[in-house]
Amino acid sequence: METKDFGSFWLYLKLPKILKQDNIDVFWGTQHCLPKRNKYSKKIKFVLTIHDLAIKKLKTVGSFKNTIIQMLFLKKSIKNADKIIAISEATKKDIIEIFNIKPEKIQTIYNGTNINNEYKVTEKEEQEIKEKFKIENTPYIFFISTIEPRKNIPTLIKAYNYVREKGTNLKLIIAGGLGWKYENVLKEIENSKYKEDINLPGYISKEEKQYLLKNTKALVYPSLYEGFGLPILEAMANEAVVITSNVSSLPEVGGNVAYYYEDVLDYKLLGEKILEIINIKTEEKEERIKQGLEQVKKFTWEKCAKETLDIIGG
Repeated sequence: METKDFGSFWLYLKLPKILKQDNIDVFWGTQHCLPKRNKYSKKIKFVLTIHDLAIKKLKTVGSFKNTIIQMLFLKKSIKNADKIIAISEATKKDIIEIFNIKPEKIQTIYNGTNINNEYKVTEKEEQEIKEKFKIENTPYIFFISTIEPRKNIPTLIKAYNYVREKGTNLKLIIAGGLGWKYENVLKEIENSKYKEDINLPGYISKEEKQYLLKNTKALVYPSLYEGFGLPILEAMANEAVVITSNVSSLPEVGGNVAYYYEDVLDYKLLGEKILEIINIKTEEKEERIKQGLEQVKKFTWEKCAKETLDIIGG
């Protein structure tokens, strides 16, 4: 099968005619973009999924390409949609407020999880991971996601410095590929007194991620804004305690299980929360882990698929 990437501009202008020729009943736009409404597409049902509106909420955090696409097509696509799927109540609220869309046009359908936490690393793999990440006999806190401004990693590094100044011997692992505008993160690491204990490994394997989550003192996820927040569920599925910011969709995903801090840019507040959580009693930690495993069950791809089919076919 041959596939082609025609780009958003081609999609917007030319696709409606092709859709009519192919007798398409429903077009589902999963990347914030729908074809143009014209004589060819007026009878086609348009469904649009909005993952987040980070570029509208935080105007300096998006890649140049994605920013241009959103500027050119997002508002028109939302207007042209017969039905909009938001992946969280926070995203739905943003759509309503920013674009003045009627609530009944939007349905929240949560993402699912595709997490396998049953794999057990061998003794050899465990030793290799410990050596690679230099965590042989040292506790650590963990972050995983794309390295980009929206993830608020400089605040995490400053909080880590603060925690180390309080006498802890934690290490910090920041896993994930370099996205865009990541230079401030590298600069913050370079300027840290504890840079030798900050590990920036890039992409990691599924086995490494699972091991690091299962053995971390906490997943720390101080994002400025999220449409959903999958790393939180991955952490809970792998029995990790979660510390995250109390913004956008994160409280929806974390529920009463995650630990939150209020001022997303306050590194001292985050640092104090880290100090609090790494010293929680064993009973409290075990209870949070148990609750986290139940929280993950609320977000399934089966439920997501069924609700999406109801929208497309309804």
